[in-house]
Amino acid sequence: MKKKTKYLYAGLLSISFLISSPLMVSMTLKSSPDAKVSKAYARYEETVETSPESTETTESMPDTAITETSETLSAEPETEPETEPETEADTRERTKAGLVLVESNKNYFDDALFIGDSRMTDIRDYGTLDNAGYLCSVGLSTYKVTNGKEVDGETLADKFDQRDYSKIYIMLGLNECADGPENYRINMTELLDEVRSYAPDALIYLMANLHVSRQACLDTPSENNERLNAINQAMEEMTDGKTIIYLDVNPLFDTEDGCLPDDISGDGVHPYADYFPEWCDWICQHTITAESEQVSGQPSDTIDFGQAVEELKQGDCIARKNWDSETWVFLDENEEFQIRTSDDTITSWEATQEDMLAEDWVTVSGSGDI
Repeated sequence: MKKKTKYLYAGLLSISFLISSPLMVSMTLKSSPDAKVSKAYARYEETVETSPESTETTESMPDTAITETSETLSAEPETEPETEPETEADTRERTKAGLVLVESNKNYFDDALFIGDSRMTDIRDYGTLDNAGYLCSVGLSTYKVTNGKEVDGETLADKFDQRDYSKIYIMLGLNECADGPENYRINMTELLDEVRSYAPDALIYLMANLHVSRQACLDTPSENNERLNAINQAMEEMTDGKTIIYLDVNPLFDTEDGCLPDDISGDGVHPYADYFPEWCDWICQHTITAESEQVSGQPSDTIDFGQAVEELKQGDCIARKNWDSETWVFLDENEEFQIRTSDDTITSWEATQEDMLAEDWVTVSGSGDI
């Protein structure tokens, strides 16, 4: 009995040992130093794998990399080379001689005379330049003016007898379209010569004839825009951009096809009254003054009277810049001032105070024709 009990206990003890031994081995391994190191390394690897690249520090970088990075950060940032600022294009309107058209106030027209047909009468009646003089009427033409046509009881000569004008505005041609540009050129030349005979120093503005509407072109083919453009071209060719200025208001009103808009005119020829103040504003914005010559950027080829006299002493001829090309002053054999005019007449000449103060004298070639 005792022997059986002894064997029973021995068997139970063996079974208990077999069951408990794996657990004991596992606990032993976990508590060993090597196991702790392995577990710590595994956690480190897991941290490195899951962290972003930006968390790496320079401690893991070689010394040379650190040096290169430091030099890069401390270097001056590269700057783009400076470029010259772009110059804005000069969009100012100029005459054919390069003079800039500038804006003037209403006082500019105190000594201005406007000559024209029915559209000019509308400028007088509905515009804002009531301080100027006017010689205009329905149906007026260059031919009628030069042949002494009276307007309100006055001729062109009467106008200059009553008042001195230094600026002359002319808009004529609508009533001469049927005659063609060549005939118009002849008549306008005569008118310009007559104006010069009354006001030799005046600045002359030739105003392009206003276009008519598309319907007006169809209704009156003899006064259509094609004919008006031919007249306007002939007019422009007669200007020099210095003493005779060409002004074309048509871009202010024209449609895309170059006609007067139907909605601003009742008859397709004359704009409604409301549009004439705008037209007058445009005229004010297109004037020639001393400022025009100053900002033109062109070298001056004129001299004062003292220099002009010296040129005379050298045997040259002189003239004011706004005189016609066939008129000049010279010294005769007795050293007396003589003037030769466009009609080949030679008479003695005496300089006025204006002549002596003027700085628009030029040397001209003409002594051989005397």
